[in-house]
Amino acid sequence: MSATEEESPTPPGADGGPNPEDWHTLDPRTALVTAILLFAIFAGSSVLIVPPIWLQSDAGPAALAWCVAGTVLITVGSAVADHLRWRTTRYRLTDTRLEMHGGILFKRRRSLARERIRNVDLTANILLRAFGLVRLSVGTGEKVSESEGQSIVLDPISRAEGECLRTDLLRRAGAVAADPAAETALAVWSPRWVRYVPMSVFTLLIAAGAAGAVFQVAEWFGVPELPVEWARSLADRFGAWPALLGAIVVFVVAGAIGMTALGLESWWNYRLERGAGVLRVRRGLLTSRSTSFEESRVRGVELVEPLGIRLAGAARLDVLATGMRADAEKQEAATLVPGSPREVPLAVAERILGASLPTDLRPHPRAARDRRLFRAALVIVGLGAVVGVLVVAVRPTAFWTSVLIVAAVVGSVIAVAVAVDGARSLGHALTPDHLVARRGSVRRSTAALSRPGIIGWRIRQSVFQRRVGVLTVTATTAASRGRYSVVDVGSATGLDLADEAVPGLLRPFLEPVGADAEGVGARGD
Repeated sequence: MSATEEESPTPPGADGGPNPEDWHTLDPRTALVTAILLFAIFAGSSVLIVPPIWLQSDAGPAALAWCVAGTVLITVGSAVADHLRWRTTRYRLTDTRLEMHGGILFKRRRSLARERIRNVDLTANILLRAFGLVRLSVGTGEKVSESEGQSIVLDPISRAEGECLRTDLLRRAGAVAADPAAETALAVWSPRWVRYVPMSVFTLLIAAGAAGAVFQVAEWFGVPELPVEWARSLADRFGAWPALLGAIVVFVVAGAIGMTALGLESWWNYRLERGAGVLRVRRGLLTSRSTSFEESRVRGVELVEPLGIRLAGAARLDVLATGMRADAEKQEAATLVPGSPREVPLAVAERILGASLPTDLRPHPRAARDRRLFRAALVIVGLGAVVGVLVVAVRPTAFWTSVLIVAAVVGSVIAVAVAVDGARSLGHALTPDHLVARRGSVRRSTAALSRPGIIGWRIRQSVFQRRVGVLTVTATTAASRGRYSVVDVGSATGLDLADEAVPGLLRPFLEPVGADAEGVGARGD
């Protein structure tokens, strides 16, 4: 078992716990860091809450008292709890295991076998960096929660101690951590890359959040109708359409600014380095992050091209590696190269794969495009039905009726464009070492999966796919998401592709058939 919550194999001390001479503690400044952080958060929140209440009602003094008392109690209580956590937490690194004992009310003992360790990450927010501390996260890479014992987090320890532990944990047979001075840079941050950050759908989400924040702040001030009054006055002054378009521009610009700030904080000072069998990504402006993993568990790469940055000729590169979780929390940890000119991630992919990532892929049959156009037609019919129901049932004004019609027309055009682009993006290829599959429009991705890393196949064919002679071939692997699909490929072509990619794996389930629309192939049992 790679990780357990069990009694330590070392002799206990006099109190029944670990022998103090054999174990290390977290950094004693953890309580101070916690107190400063929580005080800053709650004091800042109080500054935003108290003045509006003080100006709008007589409850200002009471609100101030509650905020001050709450800030003091939470800060002191959390600092005391963190001090107790420091006193009760011990860890040690042996030749075979990393062990940690801790817990204030309930004692918890964890042990990770060193040969099973896959993830060694160092993070430090601006406060930890000021004190020279880091948060070390060590895990086996198994797709389970931290509470199930598959990871150990040392929060905080000194930066020197964290770097030393990272090196020791990765120094195993076949995975010797390189000296930082000997690491080779595969890619480094360029300030010009920042222009790609706001070209994301999340910019619109941040814009929507900004719109909601305007109403929330107005409600805090006791005037929830104020944004509506502003909108009405702008419409009366400039006209309805100019006011609407102006509001959209303002919120989109606000979203772009917010998205750019987040991108700069996350990726500033980015550097991808390669040591002796180890890849390391360093990044972060306020919060520094360092993610390390072994090249021996890399099973390929994925070139991701969201629509926004694709139109600007950019892309990002993710790694496909065993032990790499694909959930939202770990998605950024899989990124080797952030949004940058397309030639940058392609060059890094070539260095990692040992060969160029194919771009001239075999297209999929016309039936794949027809299926996407049919879905676009359904979207158009649905938008028309929604607009018709709203016009009949709600009877909006002429302005809002025109807004609904314009939105339906724009949505219809987008649906058709996405369908055509998605069909054009479909493609696959088979190289001597990798299966390459491309799909998607709003988020186009090209996955190059190592053929030896494929452990199984999933063949899916819906009723509608069967009628037009296509199917979806999915390669299963232990890396990242675990499944990578060749979508809407011709039936015979897809089965032949799977059989050729991993000879002998699918062959027992196939039987030969005569020539069909795509040539001589094989048929699943």
